[in-house]
Amino acid sequence: MRSEEEQLESLKEWWSKNGKSMIAGVVIALAGVGGWKAWEGHQVNQAESASQLYTDLTQIVMNGTGDSREQQADELIRRLTTDFSKSIYSDYARLFAARLAVERDQLDQAQTHLRSALESTRVEAIELVARLRLARILNSLDQVDEALVLLEVPNSGGFTAEIQSLRGDLLMSKGDALQAREAYQRALDASRAAGESAPLVEMKLDNLAAHGDA
Repeated sequence: MRSEEEQLESLKEWWSKNGKSMIAGVVIALAGVGGWKAWEGHQVNQAESASQLYTDLTQIVMNGTGDSREQQADELIRRLTTDFSKSIYSDYARLFAARLAVERDQLDQAQTHLRSALESTRVEAIELVARLRLARILNSLDQVDEALVLLEVPNSGGFTAEIQSLRGDLLMSKGDALQAREAYQRALDASRAAGESAPLVEMKLDNLAAHGDA
């Protein structure tokens, strides 16, 4: 068994070889924890700022009037899509931008905003909303085939009724009554499954049946 002196000498030797690297490792670890905390704090501040800007945007779009409404909304949209481009609020801002463009009858700009939302978003619900709105714009421009392609999604979740109803309208405009009927029926089934009524879809199905297309 080694003596205490030998053990101490061995410890000193080990410390001289490994002590500095241990201290460095601890310092780096602590710095990492501090850096992570700082990053977390920055992210929280960013989210709060973006949330406040989005709240302001919502209030202005819903309650504002005249040129002041448009100018303020445009500035908030610019800030959200530029300063907070990675946040969900930038996606919402693009949807608002498309809405304002439609109000101005600037359909090309509306398309641009909606396509940007489709490219940037990682939220399925926002993607589906953007697809629906873009498909409606394309339909108004008689670009029916492109609109139909947009609505080809494997899982439309809670938007199934709206998507299938719009698909039915698009297919009817192409003269495809049989596929339109199938789309309307899927829309009606989805509405009923959600506990909702769909009188307009029912009327369209009744009209198809009355004309012998069912």
